[in-house]
Amino acid sequence: MSSVSTAHVYHRTLDPNSQDSLARLARQIRPGSRVLDLGAGPGVLGRYLAETLGCMVDGVEYNPVAVAEAASWYRQLECADLESIALTEHFAGQRYDFILCADILEHLRQPGALLAQLPDLLTSNGRVLLSVPNAAYAGLIAELLAGDFRYRPEGLLDETHLRFFTHDSLRRLLESRGLRPIALETTIMDLNRSEFADQWIDGGWAETLPVEVIRALLDRPEALVYQFIVTAVPANDVGETVVSVPAEAAAAAQATLTARLAARMPAVTTALTVAIVTHAPDLSVLTMVLESLGRALRHASERKLLDRAQLILVDNGPGSGWRESLRQLLDTTDLLAAVELLSGQGNVGYGAAHNLAFHQGVGAFHLILNPDVLLEEDALSEGLTFLAAHPEAGLVAPAAWDGDGRRQYLCKRYPTVLDLALRGFAPAWLRRGFRNRLDRYELRDRIGDTVLWDPPIASGCFMLCRRAALEQLGGFRPEYFLYFEDFDLSLRLAAVARLVYVPAVRAVHLGGHAARKGVRHVGLFLRAAAMFFNRHGWHWW
Repeated sequence: MSSVSTAHVYHRTLDPNSQDSLARLARQIRPGSRVLDLGAGPGVLGRYLAETLGCMVDGVEYNPVAVAEAASWYRQLECADLESIALTEHFAGQRYDFILCADILEHLRQPGALLAQLPDLLTSNGRVLLSVPNAAYAGLIAELLAGDFRYRPEGLLDETHLRFFTHDSLRRLLESRGLRPIALETTIMDLNRSEFADQWIDGGWAETLPVEVIRALLDRPEALVYQFIVTAVPANDVGETVVSVPAEAAAAAQATLTARLAARMPAVTTALTVAIVTHAPDLSVLTMVLESLGRALRHASERKLLDRAQLILVDNGPGSGWRESLRQLLDTTDLLAAVELLSGQGNVGYGAAHNLAFHQGVGAFHLILNPDVLLEEDALSEGLTFLAAHPEAGLVAPAAWDGDGRRQYLCKRYPTVLDLALRGFAPAWLRRGFRNRLDRYELRDRIGDTVLWDPPIASGCFMLCRRAALEQLGGFRPEYFLYFEDFDLSLRLAAVARLVYVPAVRAVHLGGHAARKGVRHVGLFLRAAAMFFNRHGWHWW
């Protein structure tokens, strides 16, 4: 590479068990493989591959000082410029299981010219392994916002870097040169440990940024990605292209965003109303629900996230005999909340009963909670913190498990008639035949350990809402006596605010499929389904 100073040799230590880019690249290489190391440097990686993994290693390095250090670990090490070398001439007749471009493309004026040569040098199952720095790292963008672009001896703005990549621009470059990314890893760098740390510590420039700018910097999956580590194959190989940033990178960015915004926010006086509607509840389960709610309220209060709380329990019967037992239960449970019991109106339906609670509530935030949902102690703290940090969010949906510890998928895609028929009425053997379809309906390909914005449907068993958003809708549509009122509310709420799945908000949902509760419930289910599809559009399959 003609632009790289021969005076600088990149000496690094390779710990094969670490999480840096060299170690992650090394762990992908099988013992005994044939490897071409482009930009070999002083042979740190080549030595490990040859000595420890027993690989046959060839390489190219421009810096003659580095070549002299590395030569003994390579079968053939060319001292040549990667900008101009014809690889098939220097390594005539060779095919490699792995071609390495470890932290090298950013040093080239035209990296595409090098990449275009690589497919012809791979074996039939060969892989290109590369790592590049991420120009969309939040620290680098913040420095640009400050009007600076400061080169350093090493790092993202290494003084020898000529090209800069983001996730999308790297993918486009690979695809334009006949390569397709099939795996993506990242290295993550905490802002306070990066070369931009002085801007992010107390008194640093980035600490004075408006909340909206902090959110824009960190509310991106790649915000804390320091390097991308990509596995690529020739474009004509069969398989899928990887386009998403790994979940752990997105989770790290969200955690940093939440912490930064929490530190910036003044003391809050937040009020929360919790609404629970019961109909012939299992009092032992309801007792556990209220106890878990009390712990969650206390957790949020102790962390100054909640100034006051209100619980409104709506007794939908059946009959008038439940009031006394519910009143006694409320009086004996330590809830750290003002408690109100609404009873005597009869069974007005799930949505209408929740509307009674909503119209008597006073909280800026409103939690719609089923009488069979147990909250983790920090569930409300996490949800309120997220809503405070994201004013565009109008509803938070939780991560949920059933009573046996199995993951539940409460968020859904827009339903089809076939989806609902399979889930509600089909025997288990038939549902197994449609497992992929039902998994897709339940967003299993997207729901995990990272925040998911804008799921089409959220479950009514737990809806932590911004009251102002619900007020625009007037709450639930009461004509949905039972079932689909949450589907309808989700779609209407998405028109005025954003729905978001937040995995840090955790709950245990003890309920089962409502459509399996008897003939009357089946009739109510079918009636509500017809009403929903008539209003929002029929999707048959």
